[in-house]
Amino acid sequence: MNVIDDAPLRAALAEESPRWKFVSGTRYREMSRVFALQLVAIAAHRESGRVVDGQTLTDAFAAKLHPLLDGRPADDAEGNTREPEAQGGIGGWTHAAAAWILVLASRTPTVWDQIPAEERERADLIMQALAVAGHFTMGDGNECHILLDGLSAHDKSWNINITEGYVDVMAAAGQYFGAPALDAFFASFDFDSFVARLRAANLMNIVRCWTHRPGIAGLVMHGGRHELPPPKRPLDLGGIAGTALGVRRPFRFQGLPADDAWGLFLTQGYRQFAKCVRTRINVQTGEHTRLLQRATSAEVSPWEGRLGMCTEFEGTDWYGVRSCLQYAFEGTMIVIGTGASLRALGLWRDDDSGRELERRLAVGLADLQFKAREGYRGWAHGKEILEGGDMIEGHGAAHVFAMGTTWFALPAEQ
Repeated sequence: MNVIDDAPLRAALAEESPRWKFVSGTRYREMSRVFALQLVAIAAHRESGRVVDGQTLTDAFAAKLHPLLDGRPADDAEGNTREPEAQGGIGGWTHAAAAWILVLASRTPTVWDQIPAEERERADLIMQALAVAGHFTMGDGNECHILLDGLSAHDKSWNINITEGYVDVMAAAGQYFGAPALDAFFASFDFDSFVARLRAANLMNIVRCWTHRPGIAGLVMHGGRHELPPPKRPLDLGGIAGTALGVRRPFRFQGLPADDAWGLFLTQGYRQFAKCVRTRINVQTGEHTRLLQRATSAEVSPWEGRLGMCTEFEGTDWYGVRSCLQYAFEGTMIVIGTGASLRALGLWRDDDSGRELERRLAVGLADLQFKAREGYRGWAHGKEILEGGDMIEGHGAAHVFAMGTTWFALPAEQ
């Protein structure tokens, strides 16, 4: 069993417990703190008796969970509490991590025994709310162009960093509740009574998100047609119609139920690490990507030509070709966190599918780290971007890379 070193664990333990807020039309994320807690959660589950700086990992993990689950009152003028706002879609950047953190806590008796009954009930409510948002935005039959705030644009066809998180949320919810219980919850779901329960538990980030715009309750309950608000900029998606069947039906994603965690994860993992490694990508006439050579004189990645490069190093956006280190990381951070959680829980399969994905993941992670160290001349939104590791440090890259390099073997250079 691979064991994480003390140094990255100390760095993760030094981070404050994360919080979320509801901010109209956007997301509030404390990404470094979130991925630090996910790293602690995985380590505590794998080594429950381990002591770091005089404290067991399980005690430290439980202590970091209390601010999220204890129902403390809002601490700012806007009325924000601390839980994920269960918005769906791109909110999955950190909401997938939150979901797996709760699964890991519930599967680690020395942690869960420290969580009072009322806090466990809030954990159940948070997981149910995340599952509703995942069903509404990613479930088969729901072709929604809005998130649960009734304002933010969304589409299931968009790039992986936007869609992957809530597929992983549903895999976590399937592990937390089991698919039969989760589908029974969906079948009997009543928006107003559930919101009342959230309000009574002081989970006001979710309440404020879901009640921000009229019409969401009906769409979530019964489905129907909806339109995005008119676009504010020429290339914005707006004024187009989507349809929903609602969430009062069994959840499936590409035909897979919520308790098929491995199958759901494969749909995202293979999509994320789908390209052959390339360093020079032509983005338009006379323009191409390249290394900035901040660490060595290398002109290409050591893994050039190997399968596994992050999709967003050779993708598209509304302006044309996109090859962007930051976007590549934003997809990878979700896959790594979910993959490490699956491995900790014994759900990563040691079969052809698991070995193939691990090979791709190892190449993609190593290539991403190399390009971050060297610096990368990328391209996004129709213009040049000069990127390096400093651009992803605030996103919790150190904690994500610690999860990746500890629990997945890195490939040899060519």
